[in-house]
Amino acid sequence: MKLLWFVSSLEQKGGGERFVLEAVRALRAQGHDVLIACDRLAHAASFDGRYDLSTVFCTGQEFDGAAGYLARVFSKLRGLFALHRMVRKIAPDLVVCQSEFDAIKLYILSRLLGFPYRVFVFGQMYQFKTDITRYSSVFRKHLQTIVASRPGYRDTVPLPPPKLSPLTWVVNEIVSRLKFRALNRADRVFTLSGQVRWEVGLVYRKDATVCRAAFDESFIDRERLSAARPVGTPLRLLSVSRLVDKKRVDLILNAFSLAREPAVLHIVGTGSEEVKLKALAAASPRAQDIHFLGSVDDSTLQRELAAADCFVSMDVGDYDISVVEAMGKGLRVLVAADFDLADFGPQFSGVKSVEPDPLALARAIDSVAALPPPGPSNLEVLERLTWQSLARTVAAT
Repeated sequence: MKLLWFVSSLEQKGGGERFVLEAVRALRAQGHDVLIACDRLAHAASFDGRYDLSTVFCTGQEFDGAAGYLARVFSKLRGLFALHRMVRKIAPDLVVCQSEFDAIKLYILSRLLGFPYRVFVFGQMYQFKTDITRYSSVFRKHLQTIVASRPGYRDTVPLPPPKLSPLTWVVNEIVSRLKFRALNRADRVFTLSGQVRWEVGLVYRKDATVCRAAFDESFIDRERLSAARPVGTPLRLLSVSRLVDKKRVDLILNAFSLAREPAVLHIVGTGSEEVKLKALAAASPRAQDIHFLGSVDDSTLQRELAAADCFVSMDVGDYDISVVEAMGKGLRVLVAADFDLADFGPQFSGVKSVEPDPLALARAIDSVAALPPPGPSNLEVLERLTWQSLARTVAAT
């Protein structure tokens, strides 16, 4: 089929960008004619040239993430007209997006142009501090139930709700109703975990399909998974993420400072919190064991994964590509309790769920050597987390 994958931003080296680029590559390999469209494009999303962005259609919309809510809403709406022209020109059989807000655009255009669309809920509204649609009359009846379901939501969902100006309240109500209609009328909705599938069922009254991936079939390190490797001395810890508040890298640094076992911590990534995090690391009694590697190319990342004993993530999220990549390489993993491990099943080994608290994580770091290693029993789950598997599900009729 002819398929269009739309994403607002394709500007940085991140999990969302890798998700669309790898999914499209897998769909093309399976014989589909797939095009990518976005509102904003930057070379960084090529992952140092790994992906060819020359054929990406870009509407060239400007967007200020630091602007107020109303400005952001109207900025997104301006891109609707350019996307309308693009969809008319391409005439796709199916359009896919990976944002609830982008789904609004597809819903409106689908009423005009008559195409089916499918939506990935790539991080629900409860994970982001700036998303105020959860406080609208459309969604708030489920707010406390969902916030209570994951520890990280208590940090990202301020209660009681913030006071809004009359105009902001009205716009938020309209946007929320459009979000509800867009998800409810989608041909199919996909989530990355059972947790968010449950959330989508509650707030959108829509049955979603769990569909996620993190690597190519060839990425899985079957040799390492088949022969358990003991942890080294010192223990080598690895964190890979954007350095932003949601990833809680500060929590990892505080826990590392409290841990007692000999260890080194390598942190891969850049972001708005970088200066603050480096200052926090410099003040740590274990400062000499903390190394910020910045943004690295894929070959360097693969070397870091191969050398590490344990991967650490405290992200406020139900699913994280970097975490699953570490699983695919046979690393032990310490992950925040927000991550939906239930989807991996009780036989999946080498992973420990940790409450997002420095003392709890410090104890987990000190106990990594006692954590049962990842083993061949993990392969059955990992083989379902490939881009090839995801592509088959997305395109299925």
